Amino acid sequence: MSNQFENVIKEFDKYSYYTEGKIARGIEEHRKGQFALVFKDGAGNLLRDVRVRVKQLSHEFNFGCNLFCLDHYPTPEKNALWEEKFKKIFNYAVVPLYWDALEPQEGKPRFAEDSEKVFRRPAVDRSVRFCRENGIRMKGHCLVYNSFNPAWMSENNREMKIQIDRRLRALAERYGEDFFDVDVINEMYRIYKNCYKGMGCRNLQITDEQEHEKWAFDLAKKYFPHSRLFWNEGMHEVLGEANYSGFRSYYYLAIKEALSRGVPVEGIGIQYHANVEKEYKWEGNPWHPLRHVTNPLRLLDALECYGSLGLPIHISEISLPSYGYDERDEELQAEVTKRLMRLWFSEGSVSAIVWWNLADKTAIGDENLYHSGLLREDLSEKPAYKALDELINREWNTSLSAEVSGRLNFRGFYGEYEIEAERGGKKTVQKIRLCRDNTGFDNRRCDFRAKEIVIG
Repeated sequence: MSNQFENVIKEFDKYSYYTEGKIARGIEEHRKGQFALVFKDGAGNLLRDVRVRVKQLSHEFNFGCNLFCLDHYPTPEKNALWEEKFKKIFNYAVVPLYWDALEPQEGKPRFAEDSEKVFRRPAVDRSVRFCRENGIRMKGHCLVYNSFNPAWMSENNREMKIQIDRRLRALAERYGEDFFDVDVINEMYRIYKNCYKGMGCRNLQITDEQEHEKWAFDLAKKYFPHSRLFWNEGMHEVLGEANYSGFRSYYYLAIKEALSRGVPVEGIGIQYHANVEKEYKWEGNPWHPLRHVTNPLRLLDALECYGSLGLPIHISEISLPSYGYDERDEELQAEVTKRLMRLWFSEGSVSAIVWWNLADKTAIGDENLYHSGLLREDLSEKPAYKALDELINREWNTSLSAEVSGRLNFRGFYGEYEIEAERGGKKTVQKIRLCRDNTGFDNRRCDFRAKEIVIG
């Protein structure tokens, strides 16, 4: 059987004469910097003949996945394997805060690790502990969502707002310093007049209020002043043929208008669930659901357009199907993954790329039919997982060895490094962050960014 990703790849590669160079330049410009290490003795004298080893330990850029299936499996061995696969390539995790599962009984939130287990909704304490122990940055998802709300929630707008205020206050008191980012609102594009309830799961009528976005973001900023606040939207709603028209796009205009009114929107989420039937007709079908959202020129244009708002962009929920365990289908998933990852990573406005389900058969409902995980159901690695591992841990990783006198200048990817320096039988090993935001100076002025390493 044919696989439509073959057409996606052909269309993507049609523009490689332009995109390959642009992507390579973008990665070099936006993801790497000039760094300087200065080696001295305890008296402050520069040292000669220093043997140096530089090893990058982690990225400043957020490579992420949701944590929904932490402790999901029936055996400790399988859960440990899932954690190992997660930690190997991801430094960023989305912690589920869906209200219906977090607080099924009013006033009794499932924060503690010994809370009753719920499918795809680990207790928040457990998620936070896993991230803290493994140096993984966290994003909370989602604070004020028009879905997944508890049955006990009031139908009176005023009382509903009080309940939401109470919910955010309780989350912030316990986790306010843990979340680097939070999704404040999610999938608002098609939500209006909730009395119609759309798919039957839209049940937050305060979204119909004209000032809803401002109220939600102001409330979030009150309780999460140290987290970046994101507005998250769907793939087709942001990138689709009917919805993306550059600076005239609905989502762009909605964010721009909110910013003009002082709404503290601090980040833009763009989902990328590309789950479409395997044999969906491509030829002669200008409205194929993937034709426009996978066109590299259109993707670059959209990212530059939204990037002009001056906010970080998250490619926030990625699903790329492999449809099953056919070898060819899995290879096509990997090829599309590599192309999209490089494009997204090259854009300076993008600060996170987040896969949605690490393993197959851990999604919701019919989404499982697409096998969009990076791991198979038995947690063995698909080619797409190996492709991410190769990109993140090897191609986009800086390691070097040298013998220097006084100073080492080098260019590397932003992140945390281990520096091992040895001279005359004396050795030191230090961890340092080499990142764009350390000084405020342009990275090319590397003299301003010198890190001092003392030996002895």
